[in-house]
Amino acid sequence: MKSKNLVSLSVALAFLVLASTGLLIYFGQGTHPVEHTHAWFGILFVIAAVFHIVNNWASLKGYSQDRKTGGIRKEFIIPTALAAVFAIGIAADVPVFDKLANAGKMLVRGNKPKPGGPLSQQAVDSIAHSTEATYLKAYSTSDTASLWSVVDKKALIRNESGAVGTGSETLPDLMKLASTSASQHTVDRAESIDNNFIMVYGTLTNPSNPAKLLYSHLLKQKDNAWKIVAIQTAQPTSLPGTPVASK
Repeated sequence: MKSKNLVSLSVALAFLVLASTGLLIYFGQGTHPVEHTHAWFGILFVIAAVFHIVNNWASLKGYSQDRKTGGIRKEFIIPTALAAVFAIGIAADVPVFDKLANAGKMLVRGNKPKPGGPLSQQAVDSIAHSTEATYLKAYSTSDTASLWSVVDKKALIRNESGAVGTGSETLPDLMKLASTSASQHTVDRAESIDNNFIMVYGTLTNPSNPAKLLYSHLLKQKDNAWKIVAIQTAQPTSLPGTPVASK
């Protein structure tokens, strides 16, 4: 078995898969399996391409360098210049490149939003209030099972003193304290980051303590369920400009 044949055929096969999945993504049909296939075959293509360059280094050098003068051939300059123009244009977000990048999706979908999104504000508010209500009830009654149904055990938690921990490390101890007091959570507003993430901002009050705390919860949708994956509480003065619910 010839290694050069194996490498060349590997490059060709990886290219065909990349081209197919790339076109699907370009035309807005990039499902999760398609995107993962594109990513993995991109890695395989790079590996195969490295071996292909090594095997054909002499030929590539001959294509790019004039043997008589030792200068660079225009056949090398033209593709290099085109690659540079595209790289700079995309990095600088030049309008023509932005339109070109979205032309495929516009051709297939037009101005219609992607199926399943974006979330309406009514849906965002409903998800936020439902999740927060379950969280507060579980938190205040020390119902661990219900709590983990809406909070990821690996959720990052940062309290008002700046201490950082995970859900499994921090929440059980806080629940013991919460069960002895009547804490109240008020959702001030909820914003959709995208179809799978919602940011919830609210106020935490306690009748036994006149001081208020502001909190923010990051909700993530996974397996058709919404869970809190990040929690932060802070004093109102440490978050200037954050609205506080009026009483």
